[in-house]
Amino acid sequence: MAQQFNGATVSGAFQSLDDESVGEYEVTSFAGGVEFGISTDFAIGANAEIISSDDFEDDFFIGTVHGMYTAAPGTTFGVFYASETFDDFDTDILGIEGAFTTANSTFEGYLGAVDSDYFGDQDVLRMLGLSLEFGVGSGVSLGIEYESFRLEDGGVVVDTGEREDASLTDTALFARYSFAQGASVYAKAGRERLFGSDRDDNLRLVGVNSTEYVTVGAEFDFGAGTTFGSRSLFNFGG
Repeated sequence: MAQQFNGATVSGAFQSLDDESVGEYEVTSFAGGVEFGISTDFAIGANAEIISSDDFEDDFFIGTVHGMYTAAPGTTFGVFYASETFDDFDTDILGIEGAFTTANSTFEGYLGAVDSDYFGDQDVLRMLGLSLEFGVGSGVSLGIEYESFRLEDGGVVVDTGEREDASLTDTALFARYSFAQGASVYAKAGRERLFGSDRDDNLRLVGVNSTEYVTVGAEFDFGAGTTFGSRSLFNFGG
């Protein structure tokens, strides 16, 4: 079965974060992906990403593979497997994803099951993400992203000290300017927040605190680019 090169994407970004616990720090990331068609309707893809900071002893490395089915022009469904390493911790993610593209907009979503030893005996119950980007003219597009993961016994109610399941969410707004020949630059501003079963409870996450961030980056697509990117538990704010 002949394979056809569909496209590739390379990108780099700089990020400034303000964490309630550790203060301000900066992160850089570099990523690349490639996609091949194996038939008219089916394709495979792979992504790699490195996230580094002077405040980290080690770099994050994220590898993701995708299997995709194009159900109709602009409509793609897929499955993915991602592996993430940082220091002595490993995370595996298995999930489903979808992308829907029109002439001036793109909607993407994914849902994943996570196996990670980062939180010790606590289980990550589920992980999901949604994004919408739409063109407003003259090469400019605007978008919103939402990601979350739910952690077993991950929240501590400040008033009582009791633990309960908690969701860490990452919501961001972004703007992109696309040049000719596949190049684009973007800026993003977002915030990570924590919610428990009762959003009125005053919670803190074990080992994680609320964070605000700003990201600027550049991206270049070869050919049609890639349909999907990296999937990661810890590239929140990415």
